[in-house]
Amino acid sequence: MSERRKKWETWWWYHKTHVLIAAAAVGVILYSVLPGIFATKPDYSVALITTDGIPSETLAALKARFEQVADDTNGDGTVFVDVVHYGADLSGETEGTVNYLEASRLDADLVGKVSSIFLLDNPEGFRTNTAVEIEAENLCEELVFFKGISLPEGMAFTIRADSDAKTLYDRILERR
Repeated sequence: MSERRKKWETWWWYHKTHVLIAAAAVGVILYSVLPGIFATKPDYSVALITTDGIPSETLAALKARFEQVADDTNGDGTVFVDVVHYGADLSGETEGTVNYLEASRLDADLVGKVSSIFLLDNPEGFRTNTAVEIEAENLCEELVFFKGISLPEGMAFTIRADSDAKTLYDRILERR
């Protein structure tokens, strides 16, 4: 056996555990970081807040409709609008684990200023039970933009008062 090969085997015998642990750590880091790096960042995020469930077809129709009029604000070459449904009752009268979890998800969205556009089935409850300042609400059924999409009756459309989505908001309101 050559001197070089013998040195390699000796080195490997003493260091193989360190090398395998380092390789596993790099693998875990790559597994957790890469999806976030390569995830598509939305140009706009829409929060749909209702007390009842919404069919996935309605969410898909809203997403497609918003993407038709939205701009590519992040410069990645595609228009991507994320529509997130929160099934939280904001009337302040109900309790329960599911409502608490949905309200917590919504709270994280509001505190992080993730969504700037809101579709609300209880605008007064939203205004009362959150600290978010919103523009005046517009009933979705009065806006041509939402025609053909089966939204709950009395659903209101608005944006965050300090929103960077004002251009999109105005574009949707122009289609009355």
